Amino acid sequence: MLCRRYGTVSDKLFGFLKKPIPISTFNEAKKYGPNSCQEKIYPSESFKDVVSNPKSVGVTPEKSGLFGNPLLTSPKSVLQYWELCRQHCDSLVADLTTRSPSPDTVRLFDDLSNSICYFADCINFLAVNSPGHSMAGATSLVSRNAAEYVEHLNTNVHLYRSIKDTLSDPTIVTHLSDEALLALQLLVHDMEKSGISLAAETRAGYVRDMSEIDRKGMEFVELAQQPADVDYESTPTAMKGLPTRDGKVWVHGSGVDHPMDDVRETSWRAYHRYDAAREQCLLDLLHARAQLATRVGFNSFAERELEHTLAGTPYHVRSFLENLHTELKPFIKVELEHVRHAKAEDVRHVSDHAIYPWCNYYYSNKLRQDFLRTNHEKGRLHLDLLNVGNVLNGINLFCEELLSLSLVPEVPMKGELWCPDVVKLGVHDEEEGLIGYIYCDLYERSGKDVRTALHTITCGTRSQLPVVVISCSFPFLSPDPSFSYHKITLDQVLTLFHEFGHALHAILGRTTFQHTSGTRGPTDFSEIPSSLLENFISHPEVYSKVIQPSLVYSDHHHSYGNTFMFNTPYQAQHAVLHMSRLP
Repeated sequence: MLCRRYGTVSDKLFGFLKKPIPISTFNEAKKYGPNSCQEKIYPSESFKDVVSNPKSVGVTPEKSGLFGNPLLTSPKSVLQYWELCRQHCDSLVADLTTRSPSPDTVRLFDDLSNSICYFADCINFLAVNSPGHSMAGATSLVSRNAAEYVEHLNTNVHLYRSIKDTLSDPTIVTHLSDEALLALQLLVHDMEKSGISLAAETRAGYVRDMSEIDRKGMEFVELAQQPADVDYESTPTAMKGLPTRDGKVWVHGSGVDHPMDDVRETSWRAYHRYDAAREQCLLDLLHARAQLATRVGFNSFAERELEHTLAGTPYHVRSFLENLHTELKPFIKVELEHVRHAKAEDVRHVSDHAIYPWCNYYYSNKLRQDFLRTNHEKGRLHLDLLNVGNVLNGINLFCEELLSLSLVPEVPMKGELWCPDVVKLGVHDEEEGLIGYIYCDLYERSGKDVRTALHTITCGTRSQLPVVVISCSFPFLSPDPSFSYHKITLDQVLTLFHEFGHALHAILGRTTFQHTSGTRGPTDFSEIPSSLLENFISHPEVYSKVIQPSLVYSDHHHSYGNTFMFNTPYQAQHAVLHMSRLP
């Protein structure tokens, strides 16, 4: 799954290599320019022409569209885009199910997978992260349609036979690379996981189950993220300034990082309150999952999901967790005593020093900061510099020092971003130039999915640039502050490095076929690069070198060289325009 370049990262972390192994060229993808990577998304020339020339289907956009895609400019264009994608995929399906097996079969299947995945991944992201956008209704609708279409493809018997016939022909297999064979085998696994060998009625039931799971999953997320209401009179003084409605204070999130104990308790209790509608939705979701698993021959939904992962089976997962609990239990007791002692020191006027659910996160994070301070040989760490700007600088420094990569703020095209505080970064290799894009959607906003995640918009292959989105929900303190005012906790720093681990995996894990690229592998395996980076930055010596004071120009220009500096979310997008004016 990983390319040669990324395979050297762990070695470099331990100082074994001084220079990473060069990756192969991106010339074919780069020739389309930094704002036109969507032109190489589709290997099929006819569909590529449609995407890059929307006027051919009656769409005349006044701006570039989201992610630089001219067919993501309005609700109407989104619906047209879905029709074009479906028609393109239908033509590929017709070709694959009527032609004789050949070495070219794997390329056509990957084209099919690439086309539908690019569309679905992009639309799914927009559906849950830009609810206030004018295209929200259209993206939600086509997101459901695309999900159903994917399941119909996974249960298409003729497609399945085409792959099986290709794999069973020795004259074809001998001409396929190992990666091509793996891509076909993964497609077979996905289809067999969907009950392709079952009766037609059972396969139709599978599609219905998956549709219900998708629908209930999205509904549960929406219910889980709704704000909780607390009686105004019973809220702590520090919460009186929160938005109110009908005599209620509206609480967003569990508040576990707030310094005041009564605020943490009130927020936590409100956020974790019993909700009958939410519980019923969860029960419906679990029932649909169990029904689907039984329908396709598994004992449980967990057994189905864990097949072909590193863990393998629910038994192995349970055994791992039980062994982990046994091994860590003595250390957990010691750490809980440290947490209890930290609380006692913090609230000496209170006799109750017990550790409640709303205490552990806050005091664990506080102890972690104390650990970093006391274990640094110079006796000081820049913990006061925990803000978004300096953390992004630190990530850039890490990339430069260990990977010979630099993160360069890009000027977005008109209409390219779904929210004005999103920052677009170009990932540049010192030898290859531009090798991918990372959109940083870091701040909370109404209706946005609060879960931190890495979203792959376009997979990286030999002929297409990878595009990913890092989505977080950091507090947005005012409409136009300096990044230095956007304070984040140490735990959020680790979270951001974790997600950049996923992003680097997606950018550097490039293969010939998109079906095997980047993070498109076993989900437990995909957590290894991100966990590696998260734990790497946790070391005091590494942290002290990465999170450093940065020069901030008084005229809000941006520093380039060993570090770069974002002063505001908006000005970060225009950093390139200021480069020639720097001293």
